[in-house]
Amino acid sequence: MAMLHELNDSVKGVLSTEDIPISPKVMEVIDMLDEIQKWTLEFPPEEMGAQRFGNVAFRKWYERLSSDAEDIVYGLLPADKKSAVIELLPYFLDSFGNAMRIDYGSGHEASFLIFLFCLRKLGMFAPSDNRALVLRIFLKYLRLVRCLQTTYRMEPAGSRGVHALDDFQFMPFLWGSSQLVGKRLLHARVLIAKNQFFFQFWLTFSRSISITTKTGPFHEHSNQLWNISAVQSWEKVNSGMFKMYEAEVLKKFPTVQHFHFGSLFSIEPAKEVDDPNLQKTDTTDAPSDTTSGHVSENPLIDQFMTRAVHP
Repeated sequence: MAMLHELNDSVKGVLSTEDIPISPKVMEVIDMLDEIQKWTLEFPPEEMGAQRFGNVAFRKWYERLSSDAEDIVYGLLPADKKSAVIELLPYFLDSFGNAMRIDYGSGHEASFLIFLFCLRKLGMFAPSDNRALVLRIFLKYLRLVRCLQTTYRMEPAGSRGVHALDDFQFMPFLWGSSQLVGKRLLHARVLIAKNQFFFQFWLTFSRSISITTKTGPFHEHSNQLWNISAVQSWEKVNSGMFKMYEAEVLKKFPTVQHFHFGSLFSIEPAKEVDDPNLQKTDTTDAPSDTTSGHVSENPLIDQFMTRAVHP
């Protein structure tokens, strides 16, 4: 959360269209994301018939990703950090959706954040890169996964429908509200109007996609966004977004159970608490992810994690 807060603070009141210094390492990641997005042209969607979600051509795209992933990540790392590729690969491979179910959720988005966190921890990015991480790298990632979602008609993983900010993403709303700090909080009816000023912000970028990919009245299909107009300021919206992200994503077991932990992204066992008010959860027969859709189901990830634990 500390990194998310730092990145959040770096874009307060900053337009996405402003000139931002881009370091060579930041540019390498942007170019990499741009390249793998072009693969969608090599694997166009196939005929789906009456099927609503899940174009199987995504599996071909993901197979290409899995095949090239080690070389891609290895190429990003400096010479003295190449060994970290073993830990980074699971986060990278989990950042673009699930090939088995052809779905995408907030857990996949979180994986990309962990990937950036690890690169940052390895010293690839300086504090001066914070703004570019949000407004250049993550914006490029967002456009890439939106391309995947629309091209291959990926199913929203664990969507809460009208009660969710968006079927797929969360972070654009969190950082987008930071960009709007200090601006006048407009009524939702004004937000719906395609005002070019607000299109320069991430919040409206994601909102515009909600409008173009959903049908019906805005207050019905995007109720949470509509309700934002009732909050007094963007500062409060931004603060509320952090609380919501922590509660609805990071503290949800169906999401975090699929995270991989190692020396870069570590975890400390919680002390056992003997509290009668806490209910123990039996996860023996727990279903696969019902909230984030973040599950590996990729033999390559298992292979690399085995190598990480038993080198």
